[in-house]
Amino acid sequence: MRFMRKCVVVFFKIKHNLCCKVENIGLENIPKEGGYVLCANHIHWQDPILCVGSTKRMVYAIAKEELFSTPFKAWVMRRLGLIEVKRDGSGSNKEAIQEAVNKVKNGDLLLIYPEGTRFGLKKGLKPKKGVAFIALEAKVPIIPMAMVGSFKRGSLIRFIVDKPMDISEYYPKEGEQVNPRNVVKVTNMVMDRIVELRDSINTPEIEKEMNEAEEEREKKKLLKEGKVWIF
Repeated sequence: MRFMRKCVVVFFKIKHNLCCKVENIGLENIPKEGGYVLCANHIHWQDPILCVGSTKRMVYAIAKEELFSTPFKAWVMRRLGLIEVKRDGSGSNKEAIQEAVNKVKNGDLLLIYPEGTRFGLKKGLKPKKGVAFIALEAKVPIIPMAMVGSFKRGSLIRFIVDKPMDISEYYPKEGEQVNPRNVVKVTNMVMDRIVELRDSINTPEIEKEMNEAEEEREKKKLLKEGKVWIF
């Protein structure tokens, strides 16, 4: 698992360094040991690789079920440390959530995107509460992160890692379950911090570039689905 992950990370690191300028801030804030939940804004399909590559430690990640659509894809995704979740709101993710909780309880890192999809907040979507629930259930801190950039050739990508967020006052007491109100509180705290971090490294030029890149991706997606006609 670790060898395959390392190969993928090294490949994309070389790609990013050749095609873009990557500016990392605060990588020292990721502890060398102990369980933590990493969470960030989601802007591109490649940004999880950049997040995972920010540390030499093994990082597991929550990933959408579409990435596991075939037996071969599922095998590869699991070898890379991805945990499959469904996004249809069916509530059938108990095993995946428990697996994620066990990973951080055992001292590993877990990456989650609270937005649930690219530019979720900008699209008006409510943040997912899994980040807060998993961290509270496992009784581990959360490390907020943020990223800006279009990932286009020659573009600037900025990535910032904050210090671990102490949420111990919201941990459930021995024998008690996680309080839903605390899940909401911690979710809002985390998202507010991610937005602050994002805004601290963003610029009008980068924002414009990201918007143009996202519009281009959406057009390609609609064309592929046959929902847009070009005359």
